[in-house]
Order: sequence, then structure tokens, then C-alpha cells
Amino acid sequence: MKYIYRSLIVFALLFSFSCEEKITEINVDPDTFPSAGEAQLLTNSIGMIGYILDVELNRYSLYWAQYYTWGIGVSLGNPERFVQQGSDNDNYWEWAYSDCLIDLKGLTSSESVAYQGIGKTLKAYVYQGLVDHFGDIPYTEANRGEISEGGILTPAYDPAATVYDSLVILLDEAIADLTFADANSITDVGDDDLIYGGDMAAWLKFANSLKLRVLLRTSEVDPQGAAIQALINSGTFIETAADMPEIPFIDVAGNQNPMYARNEFGVGEFNFASNATLQVLTNLNDPRDTVFYAEATVGTFAGQLRGIDQGTIDDEPFTADQAEYSLATAYAYAPDNSVILMSPWETWLLRAEADARYGTSDDDVAALTSAISTSFTYCGIAASEVATYVTGLGYDAGDPLETKLDIIGVQKWIALNGTQEDEGWIETRRFDRPANRLFTNGIFQEPPLSSLAAGQYPATWLWPASERSLNPKAPAQRKITDKIFWDN
Repeated sequence: MKYIYRSLIVFALLFSFSCEEKITEINVDPDTFPSAGEAQLLTNSIGMIGYILDVELNRYSLYWAQYYTWGIGVSLGNPERFVQQGSDNDNYWEWAYSDCLIDLKGLTSSESVAYQGIGKTLKAYVYQGLVDHFGDIPYTEANRGEISEGGILTPAYDPAATVYDSLVILLDEAIADLTFADANSITDVGDDDLIYGGDMAAWLKFANSLKLRVLLRTSEVDPQGAAIQALINSGTFIETAADMPEIPFIDVAGNQNPMYARNEFGVGEFNFASNATLQVLTNLNDPRDTVFYAEATVGTFAGQLRGIDQGTIDDEPFTADQAEYSLATAYAYAPDNSVILMSPWETWLLRAEADARYGTSDDDVAALTSAISTSFTYCGIAASEVATYVTGLGYDAGDPLETKLDIIGVQKWIALNGTQEDEGWIETRRFDRPANRLFTNGIFQEPPLSSLAAGQYPATWLWPASERSLNPKAPAQRKITDKIFWDN
């Protein structure tokens, strides 16, 4: 929270001059274009990442991850019918490339090794998100419009798998930079860092955790066992909420949580709990159910959790009271909620999976327990409930790999609810494996008005309309059932 006030000043400086300042009073070299310094670039890029992640990604993916379904008060939206248009994704693409990645490019070329390491970590984070939604994207030629860089205004597309390989190299560079900055107590990053306040050891944990996510994402198609074993043996990781990369917001107009502010600017929060999720939570006797969702307060189901099947709002009375249903609690929807980039529960589940698949120096049972423990703690659930819950999962070190992956996959999907909805949707695609279509042939519910064939679910996003109209090298449009390279 303490860093948000400085961000307000920086954002204001980025977009306007003071009303008291006359243009003639500003000493400008006519032969030189002014540019922002590292502090402004870092603050702006972090702010934009928070907005993109919560408004463009989490706010959309909460439907396709089937955490929530459309509620009363507005006509059924396209996401609930599995309909997407290229123009739906224009903002995400343009803000990622024209804002975030431009700023991060400036950081990665800084003379400060600390800013370089942070810039490379965030650059890898943004690019992984683009690949996971679109597949092939501009990477090698992206943001090289300056004459000295070739004047490339229509960048070619790199294969998604090639971009992933490049992200591992980029993160290795980031880890080296951050390790050096931490070891030498380099302190030129401060409050402009809205995530860690210049703590290089914390950034190093984030970079290692992100690299683990990237390496594990391809496990079904291109296993990276040796690299993962080496990373687990040598790296430090996000292990507690104190390590978590999160962007703080406060309950002040103009500085509220992006998803909350965007929704309240419109019709407000109207989404109901999806029975796809509620049924799993009920079957597992999961105490997080009332952390994620509020109980109905009126009607027949008062005092109980009440969702509806995915995409079935048209079956409910149009004049029904929202209070008869379960909506999000403040855990998932509040003006002062942080935007979380990665969490300790996600990282511990990555480590549990890594050991289950590749036999790392971790213990998969212990890592799974730590994931549930950190999630429960963040949810305000007593630590005494962890052991009973873990025992009830039936996870055993001697189980077959596919059995372990099913449990880990479901636990990750549950734990990401309310804080990392987009990552939750991405990981349902990965854990929906040929050995077990865990979600698309089990947990997920098919919306009655789905535009897709029976049994089909979205697996990618359409390339943005603006990009396809401006870049002749953009691919032909795809279908949302096409799969990213790591998804089989």
C-alpha cells in the first residue's frame, strides 16, 4: 500500500504538465526528444500490467475457468456463449506492446543492473501471457520501429515455442542481473517499484518462480526435466505471502482495484457462483467455499451457498433478487484488493508437480501441503484444518503420475479462484490432458447457448482485429478451439 501514493504522482507526471506551468517556462532542447527515466518507466509498466491483468484477463477468464457465470440484470454476454471477436482483444494487445513492453524495453537497456533484472523479469511475464493467449506473436522484431533498429513497423510473427525458448534465456539473464544486484546491495530502485520497493532478493524469487512456470508449461509436449531439477536445486522461490509479487490498490476513487473500478463504472458486480466450481468445493468439503462466495441472504436458500449452472441465467426469474444467490466476497472483489502476478500457492503447486514428474530435490507431498497451507492462511482459514483437508485428497507419494496430476490440477484451479482467474483458465487447459480430460470431460459444464460444437471449449484467443488490419504479416484468423503449442 505504501507505494501507491508515489505512483499517483508519477502517473500524473507521465500524462500532463502542471496547470501552473507555461510551455514557455520549460527549457527544452529542440533537437532532443524528452524521455522518461527508469523510475517513471518502472512505475508506469507495473501499473499497466496490473490493469491489463485484472481488467483484460482476469475479468474475462473468470467465465471460461467457470468460477463464475452470468447473473441477473443484463443480457447474456458473449463469453458465456463462447463467442469472441478479434476486436475484443485489441486493448490487451495494444497496451501490452505499445505501453508495457515499450517501457520495459527502456528498463532492459538501463545502465543499472537492478533495473535491467526487473525489466527482463516483467518482460518475460508479459510475453508469456501473450503466448498463452494467442500462440504465435511478434517477438524478435517487436517494438523495433526506430530507424536505428531497422524501422520495423510490421513485425514478423515468431513461433510460440520459439518465444518460450527465448523467455527461458531472458529469465536466465534476469536471474543473473538480480543475483548480482542483491549480492552487491545495489539500491538504485526504490519506491518507484510498486511491487517490492527495490528488494532484489524478492525479485529474484519472482524470476525463479516465473522460470519454473515457463518450464513446466511445456511438460506435456516438451519435457524440461533436467532444467527444472537444476532450477529447484539452486533457486529461491515465492514461498509465503510476504514473497508475493502483487500490485497494491486503495479504496480511493481513481486508485481502486482495476476490475472493481471497471465493473462499478458500469453495472456493478452481477456474476453468480458457477455450480461447476461449487460442486467440486462441496465434494471436497473445501472450507474456501465461503471465502470465495457469499451465502444467499434472502429466499429459500438464505444462509447457504447458491450458484447456477454455467450459462443458465435465462432459466432464472428475471425479477429475482441477487441476494438469493451467491456472488463474490471481498476476497475476490473489493476496491482495495491487490492484483497478484504470482502466488505462493501457485509456486508450491508448481514444485509439487515438478517433483511428481521429474523427481526434484523437493518432496511432492510436502509441497502440496505447503500450497494448501499458504492458500488457507491467505483465506483466513485455521492452520489446524490443513492436515485433515490434505488427508482427504488421498494424495500419496506412491500414486501413479496421472493420479497425482489430477489432484494437483484441481487444487491449482481451486486455489487461483478469486486472485488469479486468468492463470486458473490457462492451467485448466494444460491439465486437461489426453490421459484424462479432467475439465472438458468432467468438471466443466457446457453452456446451453454455446456457439461451439458439443463437448468443445475455448482453448485460445483470436488475434486482435487492429493487429490484423495494420500488420500484413499477421496470420489468418483462427478459431477459439485451436490450441497453443503446449496444449494437447
